[in-house]
Amino acid sequence: MKFVITTTQSQPEPGPGLLEFATATGFEFIPRRRRGLAELAREQGARGVIVWEPGGPVLYIDGEKLFFHPGMAKSRIAAYRKKGQEDLLIKACQLQPGWSFLDCTLGMGADAIVASYFSQTGQITGLESEAAAAAVIGWGMKMYSSRMGWLNQAVNRIEVVNSDHRDYLPQLPARSYDIVYFDPMFEQPLLRSQPLNPLRKLANSQPLDPASVEQACRAARRRVVMKTQAAGDELERLGFRRVPGSRHNPIIYGVIDI
Repeated sequence: MKFVITTTQSQPEPGPGLLEFATATGFEFIPRRRRGLAELAREQGARGVIVWEPGGPVLYIDGEKLFFHPGMAKSRIAAYRKKGQEDLLIKACQLQPGWSFLDCTLGMGADAIVASYFSQTGQITGLESEAAAAAVIGWGMKMYSSRMGWLNQAVNRIEVVNSDHRDYLPQLPARSYDIVYFDPMFEQPLLRSQPLNPLRKLANSQPLDPASVEQACRAARRRVVMKTQAAGDELERLGFRRVPGSRHNPIIYGVIDI
């Protein structure tokens, strides 16, 4: 899929940030020249247009837009900070300060942010197979700034890599990360989520395969963890042990101990 970069209508000339983004991502910069985004995409034969906005890059695709925001990660961490509420991902990972975490299916990055907060100093890497999504989410994370220092730190230190986990995992040395994590895109979404709609247009919809789980077990030092829908049998198909949770929760985690 082809994507191009342009400016906002109010900032017709590219600044240094946009030029750095274009150089790093390899997407072609096209001057805006007062054109609408649909017109510009049609002229360039592009599936979508990435607009460099003050807060970070925004991908416009099929009338929707994708940009980074912490989403539920902020609420989950706040629930722990204010109420001591246990996060189910951290419980499944048994994640400790200093542990490294590889998110093989980054998406919007909420789980990677939560892992980053609890890890504190460990290496946090997120893989995104679609180049446009990796660019928008990765640069959005780099540029993110809020009034909450704890959230900024958790977000800003995540390294986003544009790679399919099926290509990335086999290249890793054995025991590279404490936790290797999968959250494949659900075939049937549980809730309508406007921010996730454009991501679904780009996401890899293929189910997780046993070969990838085998590679994850080789690359992990402590655990391989997977999130999926409780009603399905994906965990059993792939050899994960279910982590007990609420019977009313439609989401469940599975683990493989290394």
